[in-house]
Amino acid sequence: MAHKRITPKMEQQMTYLLNKGCSEEKYYLDPGIAMLYSLIPGGGQFYVGEKKKGILYLLSSPFIFPYLTSFKDAQNSVDYYNFRYTIKFCAEKLGLLKKSHQKASKSIERH
Repeated sequence: MAHKRITPKMEQQMTYLLNKGCSEEKYYLDPGIAMLYSLIPGGGQFYVGEKKKGILYLLSSPFIFPYLTSFKDAQNSVDYYNFRYTIKFCAEKLGLLKKSHQKASKSIERH
């Protein structure tokens, strides 16, 4: 259950996409909502879909350190997923990646 972090490889991908002309940032998850959920230990993790981590933080809530870690971890996860979503969006927009609905319709046509 490692913390989600934006990796140097992801930063390189984003730099490449920015140089190609993509300047639009997309949000998959709302950072403000994640912050509100984070007031409850593990709430931010549940918001981003990391249920096992959410349960762990919730069970360790009587201790202050896990509570603070839970808050920061939730914000890192939101940033990570939003960054990944923006990379995917920009790659599709620039034609470097097929749009997911096109892939789904092609696989449906085959069956």
